[in-house]
Amino acid sequence: VMENLDLDLLLQENLTLNKMKKQILSILYITIVSFGFAQDFNIKSEESVVEFNYVSEGAIGTIKGVSGTIHFDINNLSDSYFETKADISSINTSNKTRDKHLNAPDYFHTDKYPHLIFKSESLKVDEGEFVLVGKMTIKEISKTEEIRFNYKDNVFEGRCVIYSNDYEIKKQKTREESKILVKITVPVL
Repeated sequence: VMENLDLDLLLQENLTLNKMKKQILSILYITIVSFGFAQDFNIKSEESVVEFNYVSEGAIGTIKGVSGTIHFDINNLSDSYFETKADISSINTSNKTRDKHLNAPDYFHTDKYPHLIFKSESLKVDEGEFVLVGKMTIKEISKTEEIRFNYKDNVFEGRCVIYSNDYEIKKQKTREESKILVKITVPVL
């Protein structure tokens, strides 16, 4: 009878220890997930780049100097927000004459409007990638744009399509002719 009682006590202690281990592991997991995915990121501005392809003009180039605030909460996407800007005067198309012209008043007018600005309004997941919707502002003209992106190895990498006609950068006959393909790479700490 004593052996059965000892065995019962050992089983109960073992069950209690297993429950405690599960609770501790659950709390530890929640803590790690919360700290690992709900955070404010510092942008590595010197490594960040906006690449573009102005399709109808055959012009490709980069804009550097991305800065701003990123709060990314993978567990609660509605709490996430992105407020960033890029230094348009850093535009580089590998043609100094074109770059100077792009900074002039008839294009970006960077003396008056030095930044391309993006402020998010919503974030969701669609087809395995994040979809960030927000206002992009160029030359004080704001339009709703969608950036599809992934986050991996401390790098946000996104893409979107904008139209120069929308921002009065260079008017084309049709909106489609003003298509600019954009790729955004933002490493963070």
